[in-house]
Formats: sequence, C-alpha cells, structure tokens
Amino acid sequence: MGTSDSSTYQEALSKAFAGIKAILQRRQLDPLRYIVDIDSGQPVFAHRDTHLLRIAYNRHEVLSMQVAIPHEWLMGQAGEDHENFLRAVDEMVLELKGKVQATGRLL
Repeated sequence: MGTSDSSTYQEALSKAFAGIKAILQRRQLDPLRYIVDIDSGQPVFAHRDTHLLRIAYNRHEVLSMQVAIPHEWLMGQAGEDHENFLRAVDEMVLELKGKVQATGRLL
C-alpha cells in the first residue's frame, strides 16, 4: 500500500475505535474496562476482505465477543457502510453487556 492508502487505513481505524468507544459509553459501559482489537496479530496493512473485531471485558476470554466486519464497513467514513458498521458494533456491545451483567461484574 502506498502512503495515502496507509494513512487512509489508519484514519479509518481511528474513527472505528472512536465509534466503538462512543457506543460503549452510550450503552453506559466504562470504555476503560473493555479491550477492543481489530485484526489482532495480523499484519497491519495486509489486504483482507473482512476484519476481525473483538471486544473483551478486562481481557476475560469468556466475556468477549468477536465478529467479522466487511472491509467496506470498516473503511466507510459515512453513509450506509458506516451505519452497518455501527449497527454491528451496537449489537455486539448489547450482547456482551448481557454476558457481563449475568456475572455480576461492574459494567
């Protein structure tokens, strides 16, 4: 990837993380208690059609969710792709919130 591609990708990741943090806060969850990974352990700029998004509560494997996100959704800064990304994250967060609540841990 060229410089513009890598900077575009970094900007998209930054906005994705900000969107995830906003959703955690909107669902009344402390973002500092949740670990968010996108494509953990994968080469950063390797082209892929989907990205693995994982959200975990304080690094607890049992209290985590992961979902494959289409590349277009991650890169979409606005419009339908961005809305699909936010909707998928919101569904993940709600399911994870239920798991955490069931254990009696602080949200």
